[in-house]
Amino acid sequence: MKKLKAIVLGAGYRGRAYAEYAQAHPDQLEIVGVADPVQAEVIAAPKYWKDWKDCLAERPEADIVMITMPDKLHYEPALMALEAGYHLLLEKPISPTEEECRKVIDTAVRCQRLVIIGHVLRYTAYYAHIKALIDSGELGEVVSIAHQESAGFWKVAHSYVRGNWANSIKSSPIILAKCSHDLDLFVWWLSGKKCRKVQSFGSIKLFRKENMPKGAACKCVDCPPAIEKRCVWSARNMYVDHDELKYLFADHSREAMQKLIEETEYGRCVYCSDNDVPDHQTVNMEFEGGATVSHVMTGFTSQNVRTTRIALTRGEIIGDGSYLDITRFDGNSVETGVPVHYRLPNKSRHGGGDFNLVSEMIRILRRNDPNEIRETTEEALQSHLICFAAERSRLAGGTMIEING
Repeated sequence: MKKLKAIVLGAGYRGRAYAEYAQAHPDQLEIVGVADPVQAEVIAAPKYWKDWKDCLAERPEADIVMITMPDKLHYEPALMALEAGYHLLLEKPISPTEEECRKVIDTAVRCQRLVIIGHVLRYTAYYAHIKALIDSGELGEVVSIAHQESAGFWKVAHSYVRGNWANSIKSSPIILAKCSHDLDLFVWWLSGKKCRKVQSFGSIKLFRKENMPKGAACKCVDCPPAIEKRCVWSARNMYVDHDELKYLFADHSREAMQKLIEETEYGRCVYCSDNDVPDHQTVNMEFEGGATVSHVMTGFTSQNVRTTRIALTRGEIIGDGSYLDITRFDGNSVETGVPVHYRLPNKSRHGGGDFNLVSEMIRILRRNDPNEIRETTEEALQSHLICFAAERSRLAGGTMIEING
């Protein structure tokens, strides 16, 4: 079958993750160009650009544009690429604003182009199994979902206190930047039923200037050793001495990590940053038909996992992120299993979801069903609408928000 061609705009961690699919499956996908102002060459391609505008202005021969740049840089290239006739693999979020999100999806539908958002969890075997169980009807209808996203203390400090998503004005609210993965799962699991009511609470509990230890410095490398060695959030401890976050950087040598904490925002004290996003947040939702969903995000956990309890009219599903405990109230066994195409092992992150997402995009484009392209594209908007409503509710002290559209 025809090999598809892709352009990558943004050669950071997410761009590299999707581009690796072409290396693993050269018969299916080819990266024909990369645009990045700093490190385009870290992704193998025959042509490079410093500026994405120069890239798209040339109209390279390709089927797909992968947009993996910072959140605020998604909107303009998305519209330009769609109008030029490209399909989009667009890293979440579509845009930090509701108006721009709606504009991108409307443009894609008008241009009859496919937009797949980087909600990689729905492309993993674990979450696809839950979807298959719900769709089978063997356990009845969903009554309620209780879901917790334990973000991991190191992950929250990296991305949402020191890093790219720490300040909602510069990037996106954490509910959109982080939790849109989870809200996308709820939309997917309850397919055909839209969320109509949202209420949310959340704040910064710890990462405030007033909680800074007495005598501490605003840069970890300047902090007195007696204080830094006792600090859970020490940048030296997180980036130089341990490996949990190194995969996010193209160069993760010890020398590069030491330079990182000396010269960039990743070396800032977590109590002395410009963060404004909550370190914990709860969202309550009601979907059409009466199903309710509760989502809890917390950055104060030792594990980076998601746990889920789904109550249905004839059974229940309990999951810890790796294993599912499935019960039918009548005692009979449950036959529905993981979809075959998600069980195939691959080396990508997010439980294989990174590669499975690209594979699904290729499948849809090869099949070229206009209805599937439109429905997949339109569904991408729903989780974003919940995110925007949740943030409005949180900022208004938990006011209930109704969603229309």
